[in-house]
Amino acid sequence: MHQSEKTAQKVHVLIEAPPGGTPFGPFTLLDEKPFSRNFVNSTHTVFLKEYRGITPSLRQEREAIALSEAARLGVVVPNVLGAGATGNAAWTLLRHASGQVGAVAPQSDLSSFVERVVALGRLLHLRALHTQPGPGWSQSAEDSWTNHAYLMGRFSPHTRAEPWWEDLNDAIEATDLGPVVYLHGDLKAEHFIVDHHRVAVVDWEACARGPACHDRADALFHALRDLLYLGSGLHQLPHGLLQRLQVPGPVMAHRVLLWLDRRPPHGMEAASRRNLDRLMLAEPAEVSRCAADLLSAAMRQGVPR
Repeated sequence: MHQSEKTAQKVHVLIEAPPGGTPFGPFTLLDEKPFSRNFVNSTHTVFLKEYRGITPSLRQEREAIALSEAARLGVVVPNVLGAGATGNAAWTLLRHASGQVGAVAPQSDLSSFVERVVALGRLLHLRALHTQPGPGWSQSAEDSWTNHAYLMGRFSPHTRAEPWWEDLNDAIEATDLGPVVYLHGDLKAEHFIVDHHRVAVVDWEACARGPACHDRADALFHALRDLLYLGSGLHQLPHGLLQRLQVPGPVMAHRVLLWLDRRPPHGMEAASRRNLDRLMLAEPAEVSRCAADLLSAAMRQGVPR
C-alpha cells in the first residue's frame, strides 16, 4: 500500500472510531457550501473539511500545498493532520484555529482587517516566482497564461459577448508588467482568526499564482460588499482607510464583475456601463468609492450577497 493510502486509512479509522485520548471525532457539521462541508470535533481541536463536486482531490491537494508553503513563508496556518478520500469526496483534517473570527464592523475591526491584509502581502507578495500564473501554488504543464490572461480566463465563456469585455481585457494587460506571486485567492475578514497577538489565516482552497493586486482587490471587494449588505450607506464607508489597499481600477472592476458573473441569471445586468467605465478609469484614491457605487447598484437591483 502506498504511504499516502496508509495515512488516509489511519485517519479514517480515527474518524469512524476514535481511540480514547485522541483529538479526533465525533464531528458536527459547521456549515455547508455548494462544493464543500466543514465539520468540527466535540472538543473544537480538530477541523474536517470535505471537498465535493468539482475536482475534489485536486482542490484538496492545492490547499494542502499552499498551507505547507505558507507556513514555510512565516504565515500562521492550521496544521494538516491527515487527508483522504471517500467515494466522490475528498477530505482534510486540520488542527482547528482557535480564536476570534475577523469582521469588517465596527471600523476598528475593518482597520485591523486592512492591516492584516497588508501584513500578509509582505509575506506572500514580495517574492517574485519564476513560474507562470494559474490556479494553485504548483505549476502544471498546462499553465501557459500571462497575468491578465489568467484573470480574464476566470470568467464564464458567455461573458466574452459582454460590451465591456474588450475594454477590460485591454485595461488589465498592465498586470503583465508586474511579477507573478503567491495569492491566497479569497481574502475576507472571516479568514483571519485572531487569538491575542496570534493571527492565523485559513481557507486557502482558492490559492493561485498571479499579480499581487488581485489579492488586494479581493480584500477590498469583500469589505465593501459586506459593509453594504450589512446596512452601511454609501456615505458611511471609510474610503480613506480602504484606500490603503491600493487597488488598480481595472483589477477592481474585474473582481466585481467576477462576483456578478457568479450571480446568474441577472447578475451582469446590474453592471451599468457608466459605473464600470468610472471604475476602470478611476485614480487609486477613487477606486473604493467607484466600486462601492457599482456594488450598491447591484444590491438595489436584488443581486444576492
